[in-house]
Amino acid sequence: MNIALVGNPNCGKTTLFNRLTGRRAKVSNMPGVTVERYEAPAKSRPEIVLVDLPGTYSLFAQAGDEQVTQKALLDPREQPDVVWIVLDSAHIRSSLFLTLQVLEMGHPAVVIINRTDGTPVQLTELENWLRVPVFAFNFEKDRSDLLEGTLLDSQPSSSTHIDDRIVPHTWEKPLATLGKSMPDANPIQLAWHLRSKGIPTWLNAAQRAALDRARDQLGFSPAAMQLEEAGWRMEHIREHSPTLVPDGPAYPWEEASRRTTKIDRILTHPLWGNAVLALVFFGIFQAVYSWSEAPMDAVDRAFGWVYNAADTALPNGHWWKGLLLDGALNGIAGIVVFVPQIMILFGLTSALEATGYMARVGFLGDRLLQRLGLSGRSVVPLVGGMACAVPAIMAARSIQGKRERLITILITPLMTCAARLPVYAFLIGFVVPNERVLGGLFNQQGLFLFGLYVASTLSALGLAWALNRGLPKKSDGQFTMEWPAYRWPRPMEVGREMLTKGWSFVSNAGQVILIISLVIWGLGKFGPTGSMDAVEQTYALTGSPEELAERDAALMQASWLGHIGEWIEPAVRPLGYDGRMGIAIISSFAAREVFVGTISTLFPVGELENSEDGRIRQLQRRLTTEIHPATGKPLLNLASATSLIIFYMYAMQCMSTIVIVRKELDSWPWAISQAIGFTLFAYGLALLVYQLL
Repeated sequence: MNIALVGNPNCGKTTLFNRLTGRRAKVSNMPGVTVERYEAPAKSRPEIVLVDLPGTYSLFAQAGDEQVTQKALLDPREQPDVVWIVLDSAHIRSSLFLTLQVLEMGHPAVVIINRTDGTPVQLTELENWLRVPVFAFNFEKDRSDLLEGTLLDSQPSSSTHIDDRIVPHTWEKPLATLGKSMPDANPIQLAWHLRSKGIPTWLNAAQRAALDRARDQLGFSPAAMQLEEAGWRMEHIREHSPTLVPDGPAYPWEEASRRTTKIDRILTHPLWGNAVLALVFFGIFQAVYSWSEAPMDAVDRAFGWVYNAADTALPNGHWWKGLLLDGALNGIAGIVVFVPQIMILFGLTSALEATGYMARVGFLGDRLLQRLGLSGRSVVPLVGGMACAVPAIMAARSIQGKRERLITILITPLMTCAARLPVYAFLIGFVVPNERVLGGLFNQQGLFLFGLYVASTLSALGLAWALNRGLPKKSDGQFTMEWPAYRWPRPMEVGREMLTKGWSFVSNAGQVILIISLVIWGLGKFGPTGSMDAVEQTYALTGSPEELAERDAALMQASWLGHIGEWIEPAVRPLGYDGRMGIAIISSFAAREVFVGTISTLFPVGELENSEDGRIRQLQRRLTTEIHPATGKPLLNLASATSLIIFYMYAMQCMSTIVIVRKELDSWPWAISQAIGFTLFAYGLALLVYQLL
């Protein structure tokens, strides 16, 4: 049996889904998070499959997420056996709009109210009105066995609460004709096909033709009909809702509402709200550097200890020793050391989402974004882009207007994602000293990192401004959303989010990094026989550390990797890099974070000189002493490191992002143009910065 969960954004249905299935789908206190349907069997009843559909305020499908929900309820191939309609008790009246639409389709249904602590909803009255079972729970606090035992054993029913205006008598003949091509649909569902904008994608050619004929026969505009229906439906709800949510003495939820209103007077104020927003994000990036310093050092030293122990235990003279230590271990260590920073960033942003504050960020952003052809709907993808561009671009499905959605997708990759964070953290050390200023209150590297995020955000907004002026103008409608009440984040949920994101980063990026590190090591270890033999004959197998280092450099130059570097170097030399740095840049097009792992493989540290100093610091020290043969300067200095930071800020070095842009826009030209345009701009700006410095 399939059960579909339907409800407004941020109503709690994904939380209920997670409680009953054990799956950890993304749960945020902000709208537009679930952009695809999730399916999973119930923990205690595997024969029951729960389907978490994207949140929507109505079945007048316009945005991509609304279309997913509409298709699930209308497409005979996907129609659920039962529908659970989830309502948020804090917004009970507005939730009834979607509730009535779903019930009128005729599916067996159950209504479930979330967050009922002290909320005066008259359940019996609501059940009598809707004529389906109604339950009330607190999804976050009530026991899982209580939820499972009550809901999974509930007896759904098909509502007879159908307004006569849904199917006017004048539609009888067109619906009868349409029904011949859709024998599995009831009259209400057929009517929904007529009222929907456009042609549903799941219909075959014959059904589409029949739908066109029926619409021509009736001669009405779906948009005008939807507007008219919204008016009388809301009036109908206003007539009945006073008995469902009666006025009376002060309830706990009313006190919470008053508290929320007082807080919002500051946090959504045109001046103070933006000031608080800036301070919040400034504090986040300070914390990323300050709080992560100790765990990063611990991880770094742990990898150094493992390297030294393995180097001592494994026999010398075997090629596989270098493969394991200099290839695999160095490559993985170069990225894992930055996991504490990533976990802290995700933990703090998850805490903000849980409080309900991120929904207010959308409101604050709407004022500015409207001038750029966007709205507050774009805030969710843009903020999500600070984690990963791939799910952020998918989140743009909730944006109704095609023009607004296009601009949002095109600018989102400019937001600084988590994959850039290891690159920035590694390179910032060459640009800014790790010192505190203003009495030890602020970390200089944290200030610089905050500046990079501000610069990337301003760049994204600047591109939006340019696209807004260049693309044909078309109104995308008004931005509307409901604000959740403020609440304290749950430490367990935040901690779980940190661990989940940290593990996801390591497991996903680690596979790519390991493969590329091994390939890079192999290319650097082997080469044309004649070239490698010549180096071996020139240098003795033993000698001073300086002679051995000179021998290793000559072997690297003679290897396949050296030859590739020679081929790449003319393109990267104007930016201050050598061929090896060029190889690291090319390899990171698979994933940006691969850069640090590749650098660790190209410039192996070997045995630690100082147990108190980590491998990353020793690697940074080596790169400051490594001399660029063409410039005679350190390979990474202020100019070259800054140039590299600028390149990674703008270059679209993520194949997954390119693929998802093509998928969401259904256009290779847009995806390829975006990738080439960003990379050329990054190259030109990095060149300018290097030449100036």
